[in-house]
Amino acid sequence: MAAAKAAIAPYQGHPSAFPVSEPLSKPLAAGKKFAFMQCSTPVCAQVAHSFQQAVEVLGGKLTVVNAGSTAQSAQAAASSVLAIKPDVVILSGADPALYGGGLKALSDAGTKVVSIQVNKNVKPYGITFNYLGTNLSQQNGKLLADWVIAHKGAKADAVFYGLPALDLSVTVQKAFEDELKKNCQSCKVRALPIDVATIGTTSARTVVTDLQAHPATNVAVFVSYQVAGGLPAAMKAAGLSVTTVGFAPTTGNLQDIKDGGLTAGLAIDFPVSVWTAVDAAARLVLGDQPNRGEQAGEVPEQFLEQKDITFDPTKGWTGYPDYAQRFAKLWHPAS
Repeated sequence: MAAAKAAIAPYQGHPSAFPVSEPLSKPLAAGKKFAFMQCSTPVCAQVAHSFQQAVEVLGGKLTVVNAGSTAQSAQAAASSVLAIKPDVVILSGADPALYGGGLKALSDAGTKVVSIQVNKNVKPYGITFNYLGTNLSQQNGKLLADWVIAHKGAKADAVFYGLPALDLSVTVQKAFEDELKKNCQSCKVRALPIDVATIGTTSARTVVTDLQAHPATNVAVFVSYQVAGGLPAAMKAAGLSVTTVGFAPTTGNLQDIKDGGLTAGLAIDFPVSVWTAVDAAARLVLGDQPNRGEQAGEVPEQFLEQKDITFDPTKGWTGYPDYAQRFAKLWHPAS
């Protein structure tokens, strides 16, 4: 437990470090075309909004294309994006294999292709740069496991709710299970995959049914906390009381943590991560390389519990409320 507490300590009470400090080598020419291929989860809609704000500050123009969750929809999105001849294409979370040869075609046409949180070798797909890859997913899996150990000790009986539609899910799950086994041999863990299409509809009911079938489970872990939307009310109706922790709490999750319906979340700074991806893309367009923090996959994260929700949950969490000003100073965009 001492080792687990030490592992999560840098992420408690304050965010981890801001990832960018070096300015662009020169201003990016105004009007550069950016495209975002939006995945099908609710969080991706939030991400698209942040991209819009970032690209506007940078001085570019953004087109958002719905890539869906199937190979057919992803490849159609890639074809439509190719037609607008963008300078940059950004995709988040989805397996690049869904796009077939679409991303390679974009790259061959001179477009810089930037991915976020893809957990595989991206070069065969034509991706120029991958931000927040396998290292972050492994780190987060370990942090979630150490949080469980720190709060439940040797009596932890965990369930891991994965989301196979997200490329990061398998990596986070393996890191979680390995860390739990390494630091707590008596701890128990099982896993249940959740269909991405059920988020916002029946995912909470699926979780409750599973917990009812496994009454010994005392902590529920979510690879993506959006699965837990509506869960507090569903657990209350079922007479359940289970500790919860998950990655990337949504605004609804943050409100539930504040209200005591959910226990804690490992929050990722969505705005800063999106703006950092745009920063990396701008450097590539200028012929430069992403900075050290971007290449290392650094992003602000923090464990948030009830006592930490001192901000308006409906506006989401950022460890650096002045992030827009920070990036604007680094980008010195053309007026």
